[in-house]
Amino acid sequence: MKQFLLFSLLVSFNLDAQNLNSILESLHESHIVKTLEYQRDSEIAKNSLVSDYEAPQLGLSVAHAKDSVEDGVEYSLGISQEIINPFSTSEKNKAQNNLDLAIKQETRHEIHLLELEIASKYYAACISQEMSEQTQTLFQEQSSRYLQLENAYNLGEISKKDLLFNKLDLAKLKQKATLYTRVKNENFFTLQSALDNVNLESIACDDLIAPQKEIHLKNLNRHNELKTIAYKQNASRALYQLNDSYLPSITYGLMYEQELDTKRYTASINIPLSGMSTKQQSLKTQQLMLNSSYVEQEQMLRSEIKNNSKKLLTEVESMYTELDLLTREVLPLSKELLTLSKSAFREGEGTIMEYIDSSRSYSENLLEMLEVKKSYYEKLFELYKTADKEYGEIK
Repeated sequence: MKQFLLFSLLVSFNLDAQNLNSILESLHESHIVKTLEYQRDSEIAKNSLVSDYEAPQLGLSVAHAKDSVEDGVEYSLGISQEIINPFSTSEKNKAQNNLDLAIKQETRHEIHLLELEIASKYYAACISQEMSEQTQTLFQEQSSRYLQLENAYNLGEISKKDLLFNKLDLAKLKQKATLYTRVKNENFFTLQSALDNVNLESIACDDLIAPQKEIHLKNLNRHNELKTIAYKQNASRALYQLNDSYLPSITYGLMYEQELDTKRYTASINIPLSGMSTKQQSLKTQQLMLNSSYVEQEQMLRSEIKNNSKKLLTEVESMYTELDLLTREVLPLSKELLTLSKSAFREGEGTIMEYIDSSRSYSENLLEMLEVKKSYYEKLFELYKTADKEYGEIK
């Protein structure tokens, strides 16, 4: 009956636990992502003004004329419209399309960084949870061994110095277990606070990707931030061509007038003298300087991404080597030594102190491995953000 109740509790716990995929799916329905998407759509609507035009204006006037000879109603009906850059449709469309692409790319990158930030917090919470659980287990095991040490002391097999040393060691392990529990809770609530539409009861932590030995940096031209700058640069060039037009705008007018017995039909076209417009020249200069700034920004960002990515990649590879050594060699050897010393002690071929020393060594190596593992994933996600890689992407 007890086993059935324990199994039921485990099943219900796993049902409440959320994995990273479900959390990331919920992120796309969160308030922060919706805000970014609405801001994106607002900016796109604003950019449509580049190719928009005003609707025709309709005018109507009515007057009554009366003098000694004639008496009647006079009226006029007219329509006029200003057409901005009538002969630059391709430049207008190119500018708007590239501005739209830049905004979409920028928003996509912001959401991508949010996903990586959530994934990073999820991993930190999971590793902290593992460290807390492992430390609690080590403390319980060391507590039971300390009772054996007390018996050995009472039998005169060890000195009081050895007993006090191990009592201090046990107290330090208890303090470490308390610390890791606090860190676990802090990391869990940090993850929860980053999610504005999900209430986490627990996290699954059974979907962490294994540490990766080789991570390849993708072509810099595929980096979202650099693609955004390229779109802005294309838009700036198109706007420069747009303002370089000799016919920046045309206003046409059609009017019908009835003045008593006289009818008039009027058609007019107004063309501004762009060569005399200082505003036109200012707009051209603005786009020319903006385009130059994008060129410099692209070069600066390219160099920054390249250098930081290589630096982080070197750190991740170094941490992987250390983690692999601890996981595949140090920890298994330490575990085997613990097992042998425990068997030797039970069979009377080894001392209690040898058993305690091998146990302490195993505990230290296990916690060191978990610390390196946590640092590895922190650097890994930092690399993903800098190099603009997708979660779990290797090549």
